[in-house]
Amino acid sequence: MDFSAYSLWIFDCDGVLLDSNRMKQAGFAQVLRDYPAGVVADFLAFQKTAFGLSRFRTIDAFFDRFLGRPAGPGEKEALLEAFGAYCRSEYPRQPVTPGAEALLHTLAARGAVAYVCSGSAEDELRTVLEDIGLAPHFRAIYGSPRPKAELVAHVLEREAGRHAPGQALFLGDAEADYRAAAENGIAFLQVSGFAADPEGMARLRAAEGFPVVGRLDEVTWPDGRAATAPATDPAPANDRSGRN
Repeated sequence: MDFSAYSLWIFDCDGVLLDSNRMKQAGFAQVLRDYPAGVVADFLAFQKTAFGLSRFRTIDAFFDRFLGRPAGPGEKEALLEAFGAYCRSEYPRQPVTPGAEALLHTLAARGAVAYVCSGSAEDELRTVLEDIGLAPHFRAIYGSPRPKAELVAHVLEREAGRHAPGQALFLGDAEADYRAAAENGIAFLQVSGFAADPEGMARLRAAEGFPVVGRLDEVTWPDGRAATAPATDPAPANDRSGRN
């Protein structure tokens, strides 16, 4: 895959920029601990295959598909608040994946533009990426509750006239990431090393034929060089707010 052909790079967060998928799984187990154990176990098996969906849709699935009843007054909101509190506590502890920061530096040096489109809650996502120092690398950081395909469409619309869809690449680890890329007609690269459902993604890759790397430090350029981080961070020219 010739990565030099892409000037617009769109990253998922969990399992791509951060090794955080196991943290999210543990968070759902924690907030659902008072529900029937068998139901929760079945739900967690499903959730492992559904990374990339927002927590809002995931909790909806817990009630609709697994408990088989509507949420009571305030019940869903309480679970979402508890899960959010868990993530706010644990997210900053999750390691940046190998090669992520170096790749982001290299993209900036090559004049490429980077975005985040994630199923994580948008404000929470921006806060953690700011806290760990990755936010300045991105023109904008987008998350739920908007669906991921809608977020990607918004990025393409925002960058229309500067980057054609054929110059855009989505880097993700889950089926929802692939579907968001395919729905918007852009290329997809699977990052497999930290995925929650590697077996499911292997089956999808066999059917759809998209390329894969294990980690971001495996992204190389036509000269065979991997991304490398400079000694000092360049001053980014991007809009860090991501509000537009």
